[in-house]
Amino acid sequence: MTKVEESTNLNEGTLELLTRLRTHGAMTRSEIGTATGWARPTVNKRIDELVAIGIVRPSALPSPTGGRPAQGFAFDASCAVILTVDIATTITTLALCDLSGHPLLTRTIESGAENGPEETLDLIHAAADAMLADVSETDTDDGAGQGDHERMPRLCAVSVAVTTRVETTTGNIIQAPVMRHWENHNLRDHFSARYHVPAFVENDANVRALYKAYELAGNGERMVDDLLYVHAGMGLGAGVISSGAIMHGSGGAAGDIGHIHVFGEDGSDRPCRCGNIGCVEATAGGWAVLQAMRDAGKHVHTLSDVVDLAENGDVETIQLIRRAGRLIGDVVSACVNLTNPSTIIVGGELAHCGELLMSGIRERVWARAQPLATTSLRIESCDDEVRAGIIGLAYAAIDQGLTSLEFLRRFARSSC
Repeated sequence: MTKVEESTNLNEGTLELLTRLRTHGAMTRSEIGTATGWARPTVNKRIDELVAIGIVRPSALPSPTGGRPAQGFAFDASCAVILTVDIATTITTLALCDLSGHPLLTRTIESGAENGPEETLDLIHAAADAMLADVSETDTDDGAGQGDHERMPRLCAVSVAVTTRVETTTGNIIQAPVMRHWENHNLRDHFSARYHVPAFVENDANVRALYKAYELAGNGERMVDDLLYVHAGMGLGAGVISSGAIMHGSGGAAGDIGHIHVFGEDGSDRPCRCGNIGCVEATAGGWAVLQAMRDAGKHVHTLSDVVDLAENGDVETIQLIRRAGRLIGDVVSACVNLTNPSTIIVGGELAHCGELLMSGIRERVWARAQPLATTSLRIESCDDEVRAGIIGLAYAAIDQGLTSLEFLRRFARSSC
């Protein structure tokens, strides 16, 4: 047992103090005692434990009377980094974020879910290892060629987003038309084994929903408690924030709106790549829009080509996008009646068509959702999807990790 392990006895009280410092900001010993009701020796002990493992640092606080600064203590978001890996259809975005979610380095590789897992994972590891080396060199060089190893940020978690649902109990990718080569791959175990830190795997819509829930919070709010993020890309999916938490469902399948059946519309008998007939994705998903345009003789290869044609006024493209918007709006209106979000965010490549898509979604939501559920509802498009992905992934790891005593104890062991 190391000296740090001998001097710390991390428990729920220590975790409570860390959470307070993360959410409140720097506090003095007296403020901590007043907020928690702990005796002074307990306050001192728990502060010392968090300082010893490097996750809290002393911080001078201005005196309210203008005198000498008060001695405070603050959560040190720079003490470690989170590797975030956002695996999209054709590209993967990686970032190293500090423990507040702020990106320090970002890289993009030209390989994603459409490629085989071996190829994409090899490229991810090469890029991630280079980024970790870059951060270590930057943060340990004191200008004289001497490394300050105590200040070197260490990797404390990996957080991965995929374009499909993840089985909650196992972490496996299952029933994934977009990631058909990845089925039964357990990325949680894979990244944890490679980097020897906890790994988290989430659906891409879930992490963007989490980012938006935090970023759109008003003054005095921790987050938007009820939010729906709709991802309209090659497929259709949603991330649901309900009562301040991601809704996963019992097996991880919550939010799979692309496979809700279309009733009474053209497309109700179309085969979907999931194997069913009449899914909304089979008419309004990006892959279905591309196929319809190719059938009409349009030379399109990606959804960017679709967006370009729509922006240039191509009539057939505009009609397809507007129909997709209305169909998506029908599904979203049902979600509004079911979950009553205060905010709906629409992202994905099809959302780059702007009001051509958004107007159809709004039309059907206002027409078909119940008035009580739409009284204060806001519906917006997402204009920062890359940022939303990488920071949302960091938030997911922080929410699951820094609120866990097991995670904190593992962090303490790694600081020895």
